[in-house]
Amino acid sequence: MIDPTDASVVVCTNIVGIARTLRMALRGMGVRNVVLANNIHQLLDGFAAAEPHCVIVYVDNADPTDDGLKTLNFIRKSDDSPHPRIPVIAVSPSRDIPTINAVINGGAHEYVLFPASGDVLLRKVTAARTSTRPWIEKPDYFGPERRVDREIPVTAEGPSEKAAADTVEAGEKAAG
Repeated sequence: MIDPTDASVVVCTNIVGIARTLRMALRGMGVRNVVLANNIHQLLDGFAAAEPHCVIVYVDNADPTDDGLKTLNFIRKSDDSPHPRIPVIAVSPSRDIPTINAVINGGAHEYVLFPASGDVLLRKVTAARTSTRPWIEKPDYFGPERRVDREIPVTAEGPSEKAAADTVEAGEKAAG
């Protein structure tokens, strides 16, 4: 694992309590450089001041007007974005498929259910920073490859049930 004291993270949400909770969890795991931003202007200031390795955005729901999704779209698609390829971790209390799809289709590297422990956040920051997934640049999507390689033994009928269950279990353990 990468030394957490070397990590620099910008947390972007307009909900002060959530921003402070995320900062406290990251600092508790040893991440010393955590900058808080509550809008796009402060996000740009955070990029200039901290030279972050990743950004954490808080996404409430799948509504395109959600501030977290607007921030993610700004980072990935705006000409004013200082680093469109920076790893982005979305933190959300929503478990619903539309929100998860909106985040993934927006170009986030990782998705974390909130509340989350500092350990889970640090693992996601590390995973995003060390990701080797290819980068996709298409008119309808800009971000890391969305597919996850999992070695599932495939037969003529498809993957075996045991192999598929083992893969899902391994993915859940890795995700925390």
